[in-house]
Amino acid sequence: MWRRIHADGCEWEVRALAREDPSAGADGNDDDVLEFRCGDGLRPPRRIAVSSGALPRMSDVELHAAYRRARPIGGDHYGRPGKRMLDSGL
Repeated sequence: MWRRIHADGCEWEVRALAREDPSAGADGNDDDVLEFRCGDGLRPPRRIAVSSGALPRMSDVELHAAYRRARPIGGDHYGRPGKRMLDSGL
C-alpha cells in the first residue's frame, strides 16, 4: 500500500521510484526519486530526489515538505505542457 497525503485539495499517493540504470550518471550519492501522484488524475505527477531509503522514515510533516519542494513533470513549474523548464539544460 502506498503512503498518502492530503495537499492542495486532493489526495496524493507517494512512492519511491527505482532507478532504471543505477550506473548511469552515478556520482557517488545514492538518491531515490519520490513521486507524488494525484488521486483524481487531473494534476501532473510531481517528483523530487531524496536520500536513498528516506520514504519509510519520513513523517507526514516531512512528506508535506517534500511535496512542496517537488515540481510537476512534463511541463513548466505550473504543469503546463510544451514549455521547457529553465533548469532542463535543453
